[in-house]
Amino acid sequence: MRSLTVMSMWRTLLKSTHVMLRIAATVLAIALTSARPAPADDGKIVVFVCLHGVVNSQMAAAYFNKAAQERGSRIRAVSRGIDLYRSVPVKVQDGLALDGLEAANTPQQLTIDDMAAADQVVAFDQIPAERHGRADVTYWSGIPLGIDDYESARDQIVRRIDALIPTLAAATEPAGDKTPLQLETKILLGDVRGRIDHLAVDLKRQRLFVAEFGNDSVGVVDLAARSLLRTITGLSEPQGVGYEPSTDTLYVANARDGSVQLYEANEYKAAGRIELGSDADNIRVDAAAKRVIVGYGDGGLAVVDPSTRTKVRSLPLRAHPESFQLQPDSGRIFVNLPDARAVAVVDVASGKQLASWPLDQGGGNFAMAIDHERSRVLLAYRSPAELAAFSTDGKAIAATGTCGDADDLFVDAKRGRIYVSCGGGYVDVFEIDGAAYRLIARLPTATGARTSLFVPEMDRLFVAVRAGPAGPAAIWVFKPMP
Repeated sequence: MRSLTVMSMWRTLLKSTHVMLRIAATVLAIALTSARPAPADDGKIVVFVCLHGVVNSQMAAAYFNKAAQERGSRIRAVSRGIDLYRSVPVKVQDGLALDGLEAANTPQQLTIDDMAAADQVVAFDQIPAERHGRADVTYWSGIPLGIDDYESARDQIVRRIDALIPTLAAATEPAGDKTPLQLETKILLGDVRGRIDHLAVDLKRQRLFVAEFGNDSVGVVDLAARSLLRTITGLSEPQGVGYEPSTDTLYVANARDGSVQLYEANEYKAAGRIELGSDADNIRVDAAAKRVIVGYGDGGLAVVDPSTRTKVRSLPLRAHPESFQLQPDSGRIFVNLPDARAVAVVDVASGKQLASWPLDQGGGNFAMAIDHERSRVLLAYRSPAELAAFSTDGKAIAATGTCGDADDLFVDAKRGRIYVSCGGGYVDVFEIDGAAYRLIARLPTATGARTSLFVPEMDRLFVAVRAGPAGPAAIWVFKPMP
């Protein structure tokens, strides 16, 4: 009888121990699953964020990890939610399973610690300020919800992942590495709200001028000190800026009232005003010919004599001009006319239009640059998002995909590269290979950061970033490498 009692006690104890071990194992498993995976050595962590943490962020993290593993990359991704749901929808689980995947991790609430520890944050929905911290966030907008259209969401997410992984991988390279642009610093612009438009530089003083369209102001940045020098206020939606060296004058073109306001370029005291009627926009300074050219209105280029500070000629166009570029040796100007889906070629001396190139293959041709060494005109379309190259007589040479909502485009002649800045939140870097243009990096910036300026004399690319989820308004300074 006593032996049976002892045996019963042992059985109870063993059963109890077994239950406790199972509970401990379960708790440990939950803890391990919930915790952010610690990267091995130099591994990086990408945090994908969506509203509930169970649809697009789970899909993005799962497909990212698959792609990174296939490329032999140590970068890993996790999913987080802003207003958390506790389970991944069956439709999403089934979609992942068809591709041999499963949810990246159990649904987890986004925290400020996640933001601080992430090497990259990619969000599908707006992250609240209290959980944002100082992290730089890239927003992937325009992607459908995976539970509504799984295949379309997956395809768009995978395309963006294919561009993101090389950029992140380049950042893990040691010094002297393969990344073509290195973020050197961010120069804050103060309390600036709304859209930022074009930039210009005063090389003598190393000052950058920033057309703060939505703020009715122009920021003056001291590049040597890497700080804001002052802000010129009282403007009227400034779009274009230009520095004219022979008269030491800053020109500011205003969209709302169509004026061009002039300032002496030391203390920035008002020095004149030129009325163009409406929508004064891009400014180009022809220093050799001592003239300033301003796009404006429903179709015109105003030629300004800097010595008299007056408009001396108007070159008519059939639509509002966006980016235009000068070819000083020939006296020609190439002008983007996106509303007409065309490029106009104008002779400055005669004031006559020499040619018009219809753009049947693309629209939204806002950005333009001239590759003087190769005698090519480069355009960045918005619809579809493409980089296109033409000979200077209008013959198509090449076209390739680029980032969305492009507004500025530059040639780095020293390295044989092209830089395209896009409101989609990227700078694309292309390598010129004969007649081909090969994308070598897509560097994340911030949503809406579509205007930029490459200054060969300083060997720097300046990108204007408006105030938003990525932080306060600032100029991001990129150093080309090597």
